[in-house]
Amino acid sequence: MFGGVKSGIQRRKGVVSTVRIQTEKRPAPLPSVERARQHTSQRPSPSRESSARPSPSSAAASPATPATPSSDPNESSSLRPPKRKAARQLSPNDMPIMYDTSDESSDSNIDLADHKSFKRQKTNRPEDEKRQLRSRKAFSDEDGGTFDMIHAADLCDKSSKASSGNVTVELKYPSASQLERFYLDFGKDKIDSLEEIVNVARIVRDVYLTKKQAKGFAAANSGVIRQLEKAQNAITSIKTKRVDIRLLEDFKKAVDFYNATMTSLLREGALAKNLDELHHLPLEMVQFILQQVYDRAVSPHVDDLRVYKAGSDGVYGELLSSFVSTVLGKCGLKSDQVFVDLGSGVGNVVLQAALEFGCESWGCEMMPNACRLARKQAAEFKARCRLWGLNTGNVRLEEGNFLKNEAIIAVLRKADVVLVNNEVFGEQTNKDLGLLFLDLKDGCHIISLQSFARGSARNHHDPANIIQNTDDSPLPFGPRDVSWTGRGGDYYIATKDEAHLARMRAANEG
Repeated sequence: MFGGVKSGIQRRKGVVSTVRIQTEKRPAPLPSVERARQHTSQRPSPSRESSARPSPSSAAASPATPATPSSDPNESSSLRPPKRKAARQLSPNDMPIMYDTSDESSDSNIDLADHKSFKRQKTNRPEDEKRQLRSRKAFSDEDGGTFDMIHAADLCDKSSKASSGNVTVELKYPSASQLERFYLDFGKDKIDSLEEIVNVARIVRDVYLTKKQAKGFAAANSGVIRQLEKAQNAITSIKTKRVDIRLLEDFKKAVDFYNATMTSLLREGALAKNLDELHHLPLEMVQFILQQVYDRAVSPHVDDLRVYKAGSDGVYGELLSSFVSTVLGKCGLKSDQVFVDLGSGVGNVVLQAALEFGCESWGCEMMPNACRLARKQAAEFKARCRLWGLNTGNVRLEEGNFLKNEAIIAVLRKADVVLVNNEVFGEQTNKDLGLLFLDLKDGCHIISLQSFARGSARNHHDPANIIQNTDDSPLPFGPRDVSWTGRGGDYYIATKDEAHLARMRAANEG
């Protein structure tokens, strides 16, 4: 998609600049499961004098293929991607690294088609038994279950509402909270309401229900999923731009049937009970929820992130959410620990850590537009997790230079995992960070694109020796793990290890 050498806007976690960069053609579109593993975070440079770095959690931008709804009941056990307008959706799952008028923005699809059951999906990391997924508040009648949120219907323009005949549905999520409003206007809304509603139902089936409950929920002819898919397929099979309003009404009836079933399960206490028995959320579900948040809070204002200062040295890049999940898992992040993202942009990685791992999650960003959208995301994230009935780790987003922010400097002293995307930081910025990391607690892990283990074996008194890379050699990331290269590269996980310096001194004195 991006060939040759071109001048464009390249954006880095909160900092955007005009740069000239050697780029290469993107690889072929990802297979469905790989496209699902895409999500963003944005990282800025901590000061005007220093460069920003590639950030953790967006997709390598390659055009995604819209899914075609299937009428085969055997295929009903998968989430298929919403059909979105690429030009309007720069999602955490698919954010290209460069933008100009000739660039093709990728589709923001999440495709979970190869996952028959979320519950059967296992990770290689040990289960966090301390993780409590159910939000007590979300399953109570406290405050009537109403709160501020961005409904999908809020994103429709007036012409779309009129053309849809004002067919509105309200969707029940697996909690005691309010319903979400959707306008049924296939192919015109910023969010594909039909596909998103069906995907919500599929997640309920795969995560919130027992096998026995899910069997009835997804029965081939009379189940909730089947009724929704039949109504959806009747609409999507229409080739003309105009859809018979009766078909939209049929879909609404299928949603009403789903809502009634959900209400019954909720009254029986089945949803709360089942959620209490879980300690882990599938990555694809995490991605789906974060996509919902991003689509509502950031996508309508994504052009604000393209504002940049000509001649500045900040650049922007993304790490995929699947990659973020992997590296945080490698560090053993748990729900009773603290995560810090230095250069958090609109907060994507901070939110992912809080949702996927349930930890206390901090971020710091300096660019005003990114900070404003981060606040919007954090508010919608809180509302959306309540809809899903989920308890997450506390989220704290700071604004300003992370080298000077007092709250960040303080929390770093108790952090268990720190992420800093320092790929293109200047030498002085990396030195300043290295000194800051000397105050980390022993055992804290540092994830970075450039190594902070810069102590010298010749000088065993060098305090930098207490920052040691976990592996003897750099860890590789693949071409699908970041947005700024199709070749892959290296990253590092270092550990604060006071004992290492003592061992070096003893060895040299001996």
